[in-house]
Amino acid sequence: MTRMLTRAGLLCLVAGYVDAIGYTELGAVFAANMTGNSVLLAIAAARGEGARLMTYGFTLAAFFVGAMAASALRRATGRPTVALVAAVALLLIAAVGGMAANVRLSLLAAAMGLQAGAIMRFGTTQLSTVVVTTTMVRLADHVVEHFLPSPQPGDPGSVRIYGIAWIAYGGGAAVAVTAQRFMRWPLLIAALVLVAVAIEVASERRRATP
Repeated sequence: MTRMLTRAGLLCLVAGYVDAIGYTELGAVFAANMTGNSVLLAIAAARGEGARLMTYGFTLAAFFVGAMAASALRRATGRPTVALVAAVALLLIAAVGGMAANVRLSLLAAAMGLQAGAIMRFGTTQLSTVVVTTTMVRLADHVVEHFLPSPQPGDPGSVRIYGIAWIAYGGGAAVAVTAQRFMRWPLLIAALVLVAVAIEVASERRRATP
């Protein structure tokens, strides 16, 4: 369980970190939270704000393509690490390459789509590592379960994963804002954390292989 908690926490930290970079550096657009971008897209469309509409549209499309790529890679190779490595590559390009803001934002969104699609289950717990809304609802349900038990109680280990996921997401955003003050390429931190997760997942698979 400790391994799953750490893995989930680190992935959520990366998502919160990249979201904060996108929001503070790239025009108040989320790179991982597509719920918010979907609402902002609709607002831009209703107001006739063509430039904002294009920005949100490209971001949503890039995330969706990244998620599809992760699914295809996972099915073709049976290894979630391939999608994680691809996400690392996109983060590195976005971190050090000189490019237009929309291109950089699309790279970040695609990277988060790859991360989201690479690993969606942690032990017996299903969790999205790029959004915390559903996580909060499930955590709330487990808290109520503690006081009002149901005939079919949920996995108690899920409470810790949901709680850590929520905290790590917000913590990642705070770390990103701090890193921006001291680093030229703050996205390197997110890339390094994803590399660590990919190595940990790969090592677990090797140990499980007879």
